[in-house]
Formats: sequence, structure tokens, C-alpha cells
Amino acid sequence: MMSRAAASTAENRRIDSWKEIAAFFGRDERTVKRWEKERGLPVHRLPGERGGVFAWSHELTSWLNSSGNVKADSPPPPAATAPPTIPASAPVPEAAPLTALPRHRALIWTTAAAAVLIAATFFGIVFLRHHSRNRAVISHAAPAALHRVPDPEAQQLYLRGRYYWSRRTADSLRQAIDAFTQAVVHDSDYAQAYAGLAECYDLMPEFASMPRSEAFPRAIAAARKAVALDDSLAEAHRALGFALFYWEWKVPAALSEYQRAIALDPRDEEAHHWYATSLLTLGRFQEARAEIDMAQQLNPASRSILCDQALIHFSAGDSAGAREKLREIEQAEPDFLSAPRYLAGMAFTRKDYRTFIAQSKRLATLSGDKQLLAIAGAAQRGLSKGGEHALLEAMRIVQQHDFDSGQSSGFELARTCARLGRKQDAVAALKGAIAAHDYNVMGLSINPEFDSLQADPAFEDLLRQITQRLYSA
Repeated sequence: MMSRAAASTAENRRIDSWKEIAAFFGRDERTVKRWEKERGLPVHRLPGERGGVFAWSHELTSWLNSSGNVKADSPPPPAATAPPTIPASAPVPEAAPLTALPRHRALIWTTAAAAVLIAATFFGIVFLRHHSRNRAVISHAAPAALHRVPDPEAQQLYLRGRYYWSRRTADSLRQAIDAFTQAVVHDSDYAQAYAGLAECYDLMPEFASMPRSEAFPRAIAAARKAVALDDSLAEAHRALGFALFYWEWKVPAALSEYQRAIALDPRDEEAHHWYATSLLTLGRFQEARAEIDMAQQLNPASRSILCDQALIHFSAGDSAGAREKLREIEQAEPDFLSAPRYLAGMAFTRKDYRTFIAQSKRLATLSGDKQLLAIAGAAQRGLSKGGEHALLEAMRIVQQHDFDSGQSSGFELARTCARLGRKQDAVAALKGAIAAHDYNVMGLSINPEFDSLQADPAFEDLLRQITQRLYSA
């Protein structure tokens, strides 16, 4: 009857927005909205996403075929030759360009029933082995959750989501969001699935370039839903703490959430991990080091923990050891963004500009960041032309353009201006970074890159504003 719907019976894909749902049927948005109200068209919504809707293709097809829902509406929809394009701003793109494919590509979930079953079993084994510390599927410190058995299919989707979430690549995080979303569809009271969604959105700005203004509000909404469903779930509290810290800058509330997560489950490596990185941002280096070392003991195989451990040790004074560890990780995990990101930052701090350029180019290639690639190219041309000053000036020109056009927060521009001695320009860029919620400014008072501004009245006023904001709630 409908070529697009018929074609979709072989797969179950997520369709985002009223526009794409309408395109699926070849109708206008008003019609499909009416179908939802009057005929029970299966459309889903997630907490915290106003007006945001999605649907599953197999549910739409089943609805269509079950009762001839579209017969009374004419004209018939035109034949489609290709599936609808999902907007780039959609929370879970169905197919995004891959710049860094996971090594386990052969394990990607297929639509054939046999492959789904095999993959679900594999993901379950991987997850349960990884969490064999008496946590099984549910935290051992969450007695309330132990009394509620989730829907079996939702549970398998949750396990799949946790596997992909742990990979921490742009593509794997999108796959994890898709799995957690399906788990929620199958079991709307599944607290752990909401926590998983929250943690995916927590990481999307760092690993998938999702705007913070999109990612963190979704993370907070999903985490609060998880807490409401099960207050004894450590994953929910750590996810909420992360978003409160890096988006709302509510330091006391965020630290309290981390501490609550650790109290609920002292062996939750991710709670120790995220607590450590937040403490690092606040300049509490020794406490951060103790927490990250605990996280590494609990999960020595986590490349994310190992990279952040190196960053914390670098900040605590172990520069050579930290850089050596990151180089080892880079060799072993060439697709992972954190190692080149941290090595580039450390090289810039040490004025090792050749390494800074090389690592920036590597990071830009892995992440598909054209802006960073342009900055690295400008830096290379400047260094060849006239040394450090020419390098910084070439970078500043590109960064200023990005800032003026709204393509960057201004923090990196401020750092470059500070090193050039352009104090007024640095302060102006920092104001932009504050307005953009760039969490890098949270550690401004302990960032050595801005030592040259310490006596500047405008800079000191900014520090007072940031400190007051961080600890006001």
C-alpha cells in the first residue's frame, strides 16, 4: 500500500520529529498529529524535551496495517525512493559520518532477529563480567531496585546501551542513546535506562560535539526522572551531579550528588571518576588524585579513567609521567579523543608548539572538527613564519573570527590573547565564555595560562563573579 512503510518492515529505525513522521506516511504534520489524538498513532516523548517526539518505524507500520487507519484519508501518499533524512540537530541521528570507528564494529546491532538475539546475549555477558562485583544488572547498593524486575527486552537494550556508552565515541554514544531510549519505550519505569540516557547526554558535548545547551538540559531531565523512580540508584545521582556541575555550575549540589552516589555504592568507579574531575576543576588536586586513583583501582581497563588520571597527575605536578601514560594510551587506543586532546593542552602549556600542532591535527581529524584543524594549520604557518609570536597571532585571528561568528565560546581565544599580552581582549573573550556556560572558566583562578591577568581589575572582577556563582547554591 505504501512503499516507504513497506520498505521499513525489514528494519526498525527511529524517526525523529513530527516532520519526519509525516514524511514517513507522505502526509503533512497536521494530519499525523490528528492521527495521534484521534486514532492512537504510536508517538513517543521523552522527559525534558518540549515538543520533541519520535516514533519507531515498525510501530508505525503495525499501526497502519492493523486497522486500515489511513484508508479514509486521501490522496494516497507518493512512493518514496529513500528513507527520510534525520536532521543534524536530532538527539539520536540514525546514521552519522564516522571519523573513528570502534574496534568492535562486527558487533554492531543488526535488524535480523537472529543477530539481535546473539548481540543481546553478547552485550549481557560483557556487561555482567565487567560488573561482577556483586552488582549484576542492578547496583548492589540499591535495595529498592532489587525488588523491581525490568521488562526482559528492556533489560537487554539497557545492557546494549551500557556497552556502547563505555566506548565513548561519537557513534557509540548515539547507539547507546538509541538503546536506552528503546529500553524506556519498553519499560517506562526503568530507572537505570533513564540514568543511562542522562549519562550519554552528559558526555555528548565532549565526544560528539553536541551543543551543551542541548545536551545538559536533557541529561538533567533524565537524571531527575531516574532519581524520582529510584532514589537509591547511584548511577542516577552521579549523572545528575555531572550535569549540575558542568552546566548549571551548582558546585555544592553537584558535589553532594557525587557523594550520595559513592555512599550508595562505594565501588562505583564512575562516581569516583566524575567526582575526581570535578575536584580537579576546583583546584582540589590531592583530593582529585585520591578519587581518580580509586576509580582506576576499581576499573583498571577504562581508557577514560586512565586518561583523566594522567590529566589529574599532570595538574598535581607529575608532568613527565602523565605525558608518558597518555602516549601509551594513544598507541593502544588510537580512536580515543581524550589522549590527543590532553596531550595538545599539555604541550601548549609547556610551549612545545610542534607537539601542540601535531596533537591538535590528530584530534581534529579524529573528531571531524574543522575549526580546530584550521587553528592548527594557522599555528603551523605562523610558527614557520616567525616563531611563537607569529604562531599565537595567527591562531588569534582564526579564533577571533570563530568567536565573532558565534562558532566558539571564546575561552580558547582568551587563552591565546592572555599569552600575547592582550589583556582587554582576553577579558572580553572570557565574558563570552561565561555567557556560553563554558565550564572551562570554572577553573579560571587556578589556570596558569591566565597568570598574566591576575593584577588586572577587570579580570579580578570576573573571578569574583565566577566564585559567587559557583557557591551561591
